[in-house]
Amino acid sequence: MFKQFLLVAAIASLTLATSTKAHCEHVLERGVSAESRSVSLHSDAAQLAEALLDDIVTWLSSNFDLPAIKQRPVVEFASKMELARLRARDRTFSQGFMESDGRLAQREVVALYDNETRTILLPDDWGGTSPADQSVLVHEMVHHLQNVGKLKFDCPQAREKLAYLAQDKWLERFGLTLETEFDVDMFTVLVSSACMY
Repeated sequence: MFKQFLLVAAIASLTLATSTKAHCEHVLERGVSAESRSVSLHSDAAQLAEALLDDIVTWLSSNFDLPAIKQRPVVEFASKMELARLRARDRTFSQGFMESDGRLAQREVVALYDNETRTILLPDDWGGTSPADQSVLVHEMVHHLQNVGKLKFDCPQAREKLAYLAQDKWLERFGLTLETEFDVDMFTVLVSSACMY
Protein backbone atom coordinates (compact mmCIF):
# COMPACT_ATOMS: atom_id res chain seq x y z
CA MET A 1 0.00 0.00 0.00
CA PHE A 2 2.84 2.35 0.85
CA LYS A 3 4.50 1.63 -2.53
CA GLN A 4 1.25 2.46 -4.30
CA PHE A 5 1.05 5.72 -2.36
CA LEU A 6 4.64 6.57 -3.31
CA LEU A 7 3.94 5.74 -6.97
CA VAL A 8 0.83 7.96 -7.00
CA ALA A 9 2.73 10.75 -5.23
CA ALA A 10 5.61 10.52 -7.72
CA ILE A 11 3.22 10.60 -10.65
CA ALA A 12 1.36 13.57 -9.19
CA SER A 13 4.56 15.53 -8.60
CA LEU A 14 5.82 14.73 -12.09
CA THR A 15 2.44 15.76 -13.50
CA LEU A 16 2.57 19.05 -11.64
CA ALA A 17 6.18 19.63 -12.68
CA THR A 18 5.41 18.75 -16.29
CA SER A 19 2.36 21.02 -16.51
CA THR A 20 4.20 23.88 -14.79
CA LYS A 21 7.24 23.45 -17.04
CA ALA A 22 5.09 23.31 -20.17
CA HIS A 23 3.21 26.46 -19.07
CA CYS A 24 6.45 28.31 -18.28
CA GLU A 25 7.96 27.35 -21.61
CA HIS A 26 4.89 28.63 -23.42
CA VAL A 27 4.87 31.95 -21.56
CA LEU A 28 8.62 32.59 -21.51
CA GLU A 29 9.58 31.27 -24.93
CA ARG A 30 6.85 32.43 -27.31
CA GLY A 31 9.46 32.71 -30.06
CA VAL A 32 10.42 29.02 -29.81
CA SER A 33 8.90 26.82 -32.51
CA ALA A 34 6.15 24.31 -31.79
CA GLU A 35 8.61 21.57 -32.72
CA SER A 36 10.97 22.59 -29.91
CA ARG A 37 8.12 22.51 -27.38
CA SER A 38 7.07 19.10 -28.73
CA VAL A 39 10.58 17.74 -28.24
CA SER A 40 10.56 19.06 -24.67
CA LEU A 41 7.19 17.49 -23.93
CA HIS A 42 8.36 14.17 -25.44
CA SER A 43 11.43 14.44 -23.24
CA ASP A 44 9.18 14.89 -20.20
CA ALA A 45 7.00 11.94 -21.24
CA ALA A 46 10.09 9.81 -21.87
CA GLN A 47 11.43 10.68 -18.41
CA LEU A 48 8.08 9.73 -16.87
CA ALA A 49 8.07 6.42 -18.78
CA GLU A 50 11.61 5.70 -17.59
CA ALA A 51 10.62 6.51 -14.00
CA LEU A 52 7.68 4.07 -14.19
CA LEU A 53 9.57 1.13 -15.74
CA ASP A 54 11.10 -0.32 -12.56
CA ASP A 55 7.81 -0.08 -10.66
CA ILE A 56 5.97 -1.73 -13.56
CA VAL A 57 8.51 -4.58 -13.76
CA THR A 58 8.21 -5.17 -10.01
CA TRP A 59 4.42 -5.10 -10.19
CA LEU A 60 4.31 -7.43 -13.23
CA SER A 61 6.69 -9.97 -11.71
CA SER A 62 4.79 -10.05 -8.42
CA ASN A 63 1.34 -10.35 -10.06
CA PHE A 64 2.10 -12.54 -13.07
CA ASP A 65 4.45 -15.33 -14.01
CA LEU A 66 7.00 -12.97 -15.56
CA PRO A 67 10.70 -12.59 -14.79
CA ALA A 68 11.84 -9.48 -12.91
CA ILE A 69 14.33 -8.47 -15.58
CA LYS A 70 15.85 -5.05 -14.96
CA GLN A 71 17.14 -4.62 -18.52
CA ARG A 72 15.12 -1.66 -19.77
CA PRO A 73 13.69 -1.29 -23.25
CA VAL A 74 14.30 1.78 -25.36
CA VAL A 75 11.23 4.05 -25.25
CA GLU A 76 10.48 6.15 -28.34
CA PHE A 77 7.54 8.11 -29.67
CA ALA A 78 5.89 8.01 -33.08
CA SER A 79 2.83 9.45 -34.77
CA LYS A 80 -0.27 7.29 -34.96
CA MET A 81 0.22 7.18 -38.72
CA GLU A 82 3.76 5.84 -38.27
CA LEU A 83 2.55 3.25 -35.76
CA ALA A 84 -0.12 2.09 -38.24
CA ARG A 85 2.47 1.94 -41.02
CA LEU A 86 4.82 -0.17 -38.91
CA ARG A 87 2.03 -2.54 -37.94
CA ALA A 88 0.96 -2.93 -41.56
CA ARG A 89 4.57 -3.65 -42.54
CA ASP A 90 4.79 -6.53 -40.14
CA ARG A 91 1.43 -8.29 -40.16
CA THR A 92 2.99 -11.72 -39.65
CA PHE A 93 3.85 -11.02 -35.98
CA SER A 94 6.54 -13.65 -36.24
CA GLN A 95 9.23 -11.14 -35.41
CA GLY A 96 9.65 -7.39 -35.06
CA PHE A 97 6.68 -5.36 -33.86
CA MET A 98 3.99 -6.89 -31.67
CA GLU A 99 0.69 -5.06 -31.88
CA SER A 100 -1.15 -3.89 -28.80
CA ASP A 101 -4.71 -3.90 -29.98
CA GLY A 102 -5.63 -7.50 -30.79
CA ARG A 103 -7.88 -6.85 -33.77
CA LEU A 104 -5.85 -6.32 -36.92
CA ALA A 105 -7.93 -4.35 -39.36
CA GLN A 106 -10.55 -2.98 -37.00
CA ARG A 107 -8.68 -1.15 -34.27
CA GLU A 108 -6.30 1.74 -34.14
CA VAL A 109 -2.76 0.88 -33.07
CA VAL A 110 -2.15 2.07 -29.51
CA ALA A 111 1.57 1.21 -29.17
CA LEU A 112 4.12 -1.30 -30.45
CA TYR A 113 7.01 -3.35 -29.15
CA ASP A 114 9.95 -4.27 -31.40
CA ASN A 115 11.48 -7.61 -30.36
CA GLU A 116 14.69 -7.11 -32.31
CA THR A 117 15.62 -3.65 -31.05
CA ARG A 118 13.82 -4.07 -27.70
CA THR A 119 12.01 -0.80 -28.29
CA ILE A 120 8.62 0.36 -27.07
CA LEU A 121 6.99 2.81 -29.45
CA LEU A 122 4.38 5.00 -27.78
CA PRO A 123 2.10 7.46 -29.58
CA ASP A 124 3.08 11.12 -29.74
CA ASP A 125 0.22 12.08 -27.45
CA TRP A 126 1.22 9.65 -24.66
CA GLY A 127 1.56 11.69 -21.49
CA GLY A 128 1.97 8.91 -18.95
CA THR A 129 -0.01 10.61 -16.21
CA SER A 130 -3.33 8.82 -16.66
CA PRO A 131 -3.92 5.20 -15.63
CA ALA A 132 -4.89 4.46 -19.26
CA ASP A 133 -1.56 5.80 -20.57
CA GLN A 134 0.33 3.89 -17.90
CA SER A 135 -1.57 0.71 -18.78
CA VAL A 136 -0.30 0.98 -22.37
CA LEU A 137 3.25 0.99 -20.99
CA VAL A 138 2.35 -2.00 -18.79
CA HIS A 139 1.09 -3.88 -21.87
CA GLU A 140 4.29 -3.20 -23.80
CA MET A 141 6.48 -4.08 -20.80
CA VAL A 142 4.82 -7.50 -20.74
CA HIS A 143 6.05 -7.99 -24.31
CA HIS A 144 9.52 -6.77 -23.32
CA LEU A 145 9.73 -9.22 -20.40
CA GLN A 146 8.41 -12.03 -22.60
CA ASN A 147 11.05 -11.21 -25.21
CA VAL A 148 14.06 -10.69 -22.95
CA GLY A 149 13.01 -13.65 -20.78
CA LYS A 150 12.86 -15.79 -23.95
CA LEU A 151 9.39 -17.05 -23.07
CA LYS A 152 7.93 -19.42 -25.66
CA PHE A 153 4.38 -19.40 -27.03
CA ASP A 154 2.43 -21.72 -29.32
CA CYS A 155 1.87 -18.83 -31.73
CA PRO A 156 2.82 -15.13 -31.80
CA GLN A 157 -0.68 -13.85 -30.98
CA ALA A 158 -0.73 -15.96 -27.78
CA ARG A 159 1.63 -13.37 -26.28
CA GLU A 160 -1.19 -10.85 -26.30
CA LYS A 161 -3.39 -12.61 -23.73
CA LEU A 162 -1.08 -11.96 -20.77
CA ALA A 163 -0.35 -8.41 -21.95
CA TYR A 164 -4.07 -7.59 -22.02
CA LEU A 165 -4.72 -9.30 -18.68
CA ALA A 166 -1.92 -7.29 -17.07
CA GLN A 167 -3.17 -4.08 -18.66
CA ASP A 168 -6.71 -4.76 -17.37
CA LYS A 169 -5.44 -5.58 -13.87
CA TRP A 170 -3.41 -2.33 -13.83
CA LEU A 171 -6.53 -0.37 -14.79
CA GLU A 172 -8.58 -2.13 -12.10
CA ARG A 173 -6.26 -0.58 -9.49
CA PHE A 174 -7.84 2.76 -10.47
CA GLY A 175 -11.42 1.55 -10.82
CA LEU A 176 -11.16 1.31 -14.62
CA THR A 177 -11.31 -1.54 -17.13
CA LEU A 178 -9.85 -2.39 -20.49
CA GLU A 179 -13.34 -2.30 -21.94
CA THR A 180 -14.20 1.19 -20.68
CA GLU A 181 -10.84 2.74 -21.55
CA PHE A 182 -9.99 0.96 -24.84
CA ASP A 183 -13.23 -0.72 -25.93
CA VAL A 184 -11.57 -4.15 -25.66
CA ASP A 185 -13.58 -6.89 -23.95
CA MET A 186 -12.17 -10.13 -22.56
CA PHE A 187 -13.94 -12.28 -25.15
CA THR A 188 -12.11 -10.35 -27.88
CA VAL A 189 -8.83 -10.84 -26.00
CA LEU A 190 -9.40 -14.60 -25.77
CA VAL A 191 -10.34 -14.94 -29.45
CA SER A 192 -7.57 -12.67 -30.76
CA SER A 193 -4.91 -14.43 -28.66
CA ALA A 194 -5.98 -17.97 -29.58
CA CYS A 195 -3.76 -20.03 -31.87
CA MET A 196 -5.89 -20.97 -34.88
CA TYR A 197 -4.14 -23.70 -36.84
